[in-house]
Amino acid sequence: MSVFIKIILSAAFCCAPLGAAALEREPVYTYLGPVVGIGMNRLVYTDWQHLYRENVLSGYYVNSGLSIWVISKWLLGDVTLQYRFNSYKDEGELHHLYCTISGRIGIPLGSVAILAPGVGIYIESPPANRKFNGGAGIRAPLAILFNTTFDTKLFIEGSFMYGWYGWGDEGEKMSYGADLGFIFKVGRI
Repeated sequence: MSVFIKIILSAAFCCAPLGAAALEREPVYTYLGPVVGIGMNRLVYTDWQHLYRENVLSGYYVNSGLSIWVISKWLLGDVTLQYRFNSYKDEGELHHLYCTISGRIGIPLGSVAILAPGVGIYIESPPANRKFNGGAGIRAPLAILFNTTFDTKLFIEGSFMYGWYGWGDEGEKMSYGADLGFIFKVGRI
């Protein structure tokens, strides 16, 4: 038997268990659906109005949009694209697009739900209604996804966000809030 045939047979015998493992691989599904949320903001920034002072603002936000989830047995990921309305008592309103990207670990809670803690980033675009340079930062989400039917899930998510804020000099933003969404299975990867 030639060396070439021995190498081919060795490779075939080594790859045979890998092929069986690939057949037993858990499926990965994609979900898509609406999401709404509410929360609180705290801004700290400095500006040159009134001799370079530090300003602290707080207010609430409301957002709604679209959420895309990729769900496997143990790993989950999501991307959201939302429109956010911010209200600050002294500074008025601020409107902008808001996007999040998160990776999570899925912890099954029986056949009823999945607990999904994770880490991610958020990005805020410049708005149309005032001068604002956008913002970005990190976020720590914690979600519970309830199995409502075979093809749908209801999720409740709480998140804490900290990052840069594009208003004034050295702007910082800290936010916390909750989201509620309903997602539909749209495909399999």
